[in-house]
Amino acid sequence: MDSTVTLIVTRGPLAGRKFVFDEPTVCLIGRSRDCSIALPLEAEHMDVSRHHCLVEIAAPSVRVRDLGSLNGTYVNGRKIGQRRASLAPADVEGTHQPVVALIDGDEIRLGEHVAFRVCVFTSEQEESARTHRHSSGELQFEVPVPS
Repeated sequence: MDSTVTLIVTRGPLAGRKFVFDEPTVCLIGRSRDCSIALPLEAEHMDVSRHHCLVEIAAPSVRVRDLGSLNGTYVNGRKIGQRRASLAPADVEGTHQPVVALIDGDEIRLGEHVAFRVCVFTSEQEESARTHRHSSGELQFEVPVPS
C-alpha cells in the first residue's frame, strides 16, 4: 500500500507550506539549521526551541515526541512534553519524553505561533473514503506518562 504523510503549516509565517513524506523518515523540527524542518529566525518562532520535537514517519504511522522544549509541544491542544524552566537543554537530553501516535487530522503545535496539521493519505482511501479514521482529538501515548 502506498502512503504519504503531509505536514501542513497552519499557523505562523509559514502558514500554507507543505512538507510531504513518502518514505520512512525521522523529521526534526526547530530553529536550528540542522533540523529537517528549520524554522526561520523570526520573532514569531522565538518560542520554538532549536531542537523542539521529533516526528517519526513510516506512513501511514506517524509519531511525535517533545525533545525537552522550553515552551512545550501540544497535540490537539494537549501538552505532551516540555522541560522545566530550571533545566538547561543539555540536562534534558538523557530524559525520556512520551511518544504520541498521530492520525490524519491531528494538530501539532509548537509554542504559541507555529502549528502543523497531519495529513495521512493511503491509496486505499480512494476505495473506502468513508471508513478513513480522522482525529478524535484523543491522544494515544505509546509509553506510560507519569502522573
